[in-house]
Amino acid sequence: MNSGGEHQRSQHILLLSFGALCVSFAAIFVKLLGGDVMGPTAIGFWRTLFGAAILFGWAVSRRSKLAPAGPVLKWLVVAGFIFFLDLFLWHRSIIYSGAGMATILANTQVFATAILSFFIFKEKLGIKFLAAVLTAVIGVVLLVGVGSDFELTALYLRGVVFGLLTGLVYAHYLVTIKFAGQRQQSTDFIVLMAWTSLFSALFLGGSAAIEGDLLLPPDWLSLFILFSLALVAQALGWWAIATSLSKIEASRSSLILLLQPVLATVWGVLFFSEHLTWMQLAGAVMTLGAIYVGSIRRTVPPVPAE
Repeated sequence: MNSGGEHQRSQHILLLSFGALCVSFAAIFVKLLGGDVMGPTAIGFWRTLFGAAILFGWAVSRRSKLAPAGPVLKWLVVAGFIFFLDLFLWHRSIIYSGAGMATILANTQVFATAILSFFIFKEKLGIKFLAAVLTAVIGVVLLVGVGSDFELTALYLRGVVFGLLTGLVYAHYLVTIKFAGQRQQSTDFIVLMAWTSLFSALFLGGSAAIEGDLLLPPDWLSLFILFSLALVAQALGWWAIATSLSKIEASRSSLILLLQPVLATVWGVLFFSEHLTWMQLAGAVMTLGAIYVGSIRRTVPPVPAE
């Protein structure tokens, strides 16, 4: 590879790492607001609403075509509803089980995405992938705390269940976005994300209203954190990942994307004093290793959760 090509490759690696770093803060922003300040559904509403505004503005600055074709718009509504379910579950998982735990569990979407792609896009599954699934199951069992002296409260276990469901729902979201993109190849990814975020905001706002959740941020600090969540995780992080992901070989990009759950776990320890037992740490390593192996089976690995 010539020096120019090597330089471009290094830039894409840095950009992908930046994207993983940005997305790793999503759970931290949610936990800063969750619980006493705002409800998890309302947080999702503002995240996606601000995110949609930022992404639409970004698309306009790029002179992208904003109006997708009718068939594509239909799939974006479906994607928006699925992303609404995803945030509805994941934000609760963060609050109940912790930022690091919820993020690692959500990243198990790699396996559900692969299985869905097998049935929908006829992508092949190999023995290595099946071994990775088995390893991930064992890793998740250890990560949750089964067999250790960790207290498995009802609220914590509910967060674990929500985290695993997040991975399943998020897999459906990724497949839906891929399906929509194939229907209109010329559509900018930023435009797809903008419409999806807008439809998700509508569903989340309606759900928050039904729950009786407080929609308005209680103070300027909360508003700043919500905007930061939308800008850093929803817009910058996704843009960086979408821009660089296809420019790097799958094995390297899959490894870089594991920065997201790893850093989210580190931030949880630093900011909220979350901790894992040694057995849970072993489970986290097993799960992350299985996610890595499961994600490099294809040419382009899936994007990280949230």
